Amino acid sequence: MDNYVITISRRFASKGHEIAGLTGRILGIPVYDRSAVEARTMMSLQPDVQTVSKSEKADAGSRDRHRNENGGKSLIMGLLRREVRDEIRDEAQLEFERQSEVIRSLAAEGPCIVLGRCADQIFQDHPRALHVFIFASEEVRIRNTMDMLHTDEDAARTLMKNEDRAREAYRRRFSTHPDDEVAGHHILIDSGKLGAAKTADILAQAAKYLFL
Repeated sequence: MDNYVITISRRFASKGHEIAGLTGRILGIPVYDRSAVEARTMMSLQPDVQTVSKSEKADAGSRDRHRNENGGKSLIMGLLRREVRDEIRDEAQLEFERQSEVIRSLAAEGPCIVLGRCADQIFQDHPRALHVFIFASEEVRIRNTMDMLHTDEDAARTLMKNEDRAREAYRRRFSTHPDDEVAGHHILIDSGKLGAAKTADILAQAAKYLFL
């Protein structure tokens, strides 16, 4: 039987990170956020980096030979081809694909919670997935931002708008429902109304009902 996975998407400053941690503690399962996924992705790339390094050394030797034999013509052509390849490659898309593979491998290790990273998109066809969206009113989010960063209301409002814009851009880039941030979710919950602890308790109870 497949492990179950809970994906949590959230509005900035709706206490999604805290709620994910509390829910994971109740269920006894790990929570993987952006930092954890990026760290695991870097670990998975280390052998590739070594391979690339060896390949680059071999390429450098080959270029030197061609430069000596052909007066630099091969080197120039190689650089031109490299520029074309760099234009075609989409680093953001490649990074998303790498992180998606890492997230799938983490879920294969055991039940878990994945915070953000368009995980609802990654596990949209997973038979034992619960997709959650956490939100709160603008007033609550501004207050949470002020408390979290010890800043004034104007700075909190500016930061919140910037974060909302960045998350919207990420969703529009990698989600199959880019125009609706709540589409594809099973539970929508207002953390401002319920508080972090009660929200986590409700999510844990829902997971137990569905999977345990």
